[in-house]
This record gives sequence, structure tokens and C-alpha cells, in this order.
Amino acid sequence: MSAMKSAEVSKTFGINQPYEFPHHALQKSSHKGISLFEDTLKAGELEKNYTDLGIEIRPEELDELKTFEDFLSLHLKPSAICDVQCMLLWAEWVRFYRRERKKVPELILEKEFRNLIVNRFDLSIGEDGFRGYIYPGIKYVP
Repeated sequence: MSAMKSAEVSKTFGINQPYEFPHHALQKSSHKGISLFEDTLKAGELEKNYTDLGIEIRPEELDELKTFEDFLSLHLKPSAICDVQCMLLWAEWVRFYRRERKKVPELILEKEFRNLIVNRFDLSIGEDGFRGYIYPGIKYVP
């Protein structure tokens, strides 16, 4: 059995390797020294993406989608060694939305939220024997 060099191990298993955020994201520094990932989709592009799919969007739905994009850019960070509980992330989304809009989400409910996260970050939901269902590879940043 041959031993791999540490550089090969790191590359093979993704340890200490740069991570590219999926889709249109830019990393920017905040005034608190925390790196934030900002989605570059603007409101017009967001609306155009949905109308191109044949989905009509009302202004209040567009506001919810914008708020969802804000939530993702402020509170989620890709991490090769971390994961987050599905229900924790869902609860934080609802809390964030209530704080921003003073009501509960009407468009992005639990099932839609799960599908958006899975598709956006290109991951599958795992099950941890202790914590339940998790999203592997992302970290929640309070």
C-alpha cells in the first residue's frame, strides 16, 4: 500500500482547497471583518429569470425572493467541513423574513425552501444520527 503525499491528500479530499460558490456570487469583506458572499443577481434579473420560465411574479412575491437572496448572501457560507441542520436553517429563514418584512413567508415555505437550498448549492440532504437531517457543505453565519 502506497502512502499519498499530504498535498495529494489535500487535493483529493478537498482539505484546504479554495471553494467556489455556485452560481453568481462575489466574495466581499464586511465592516465586521467577516467575508460575505453577495449574489450578483439584481431584482430585474431575478424577475426576468422567473418570467423566462413562464412564471408570473407579483410585486410582493418579488419582495420575498429578494429577501431570500439577502438571507442567503448574509447568512450562508460554503464550508467543506461544516454542515447545518435543515430545521435550524428553515427556522432562521422564517425569523429573518419576519424581522425584515414583519410577516411570515408566503411563497417560500418549508418544502420550497428545501428545494431552493438543495438546487442552489448543488447538494443532497444527509441524515446525522444525532441531529437529524442536515445540509452538508454549508455553514450558517448568525
